Amino acid sequence: CKTGAASNIIFGLALGYKSCIIPCCALAVTIYFSYACSGMYGIACSALGMLGTLATGLAIDAYGPISDNAGGIAEMAEMGEEIRERTDALDAAGNTTAAVGK
Repeated sequence: CKTGAASNIIFGLALGYKSCIIPCCALAVTIYFSYACSGMYGIACSALGMLGTLATGLAIDAYGPISDNAGGIAEMAEMGEEIRERTDALDAAGNTTAAVGK
């Protein structure tokens, strides 16, 4: 590291900002074409279409940590081995939903 930690932080930020270029351009193109086709009504419809995925994303983000912690809760409550076997499946589902949410 010849220049220090500050330049590494700035490089990391710049690299993260690069990942926003394609989504921003996609949104700009969507807004342009929806306005060209239907005016403000087209923009409203495209906004509703994009917001339609919000409920699914929120449900995945909310369900993941709850089911992921089921095994730890059962273990702290000193429940039996049968319960622990059930919560292992919930832990696997929680890990999957956490990965999908990210």
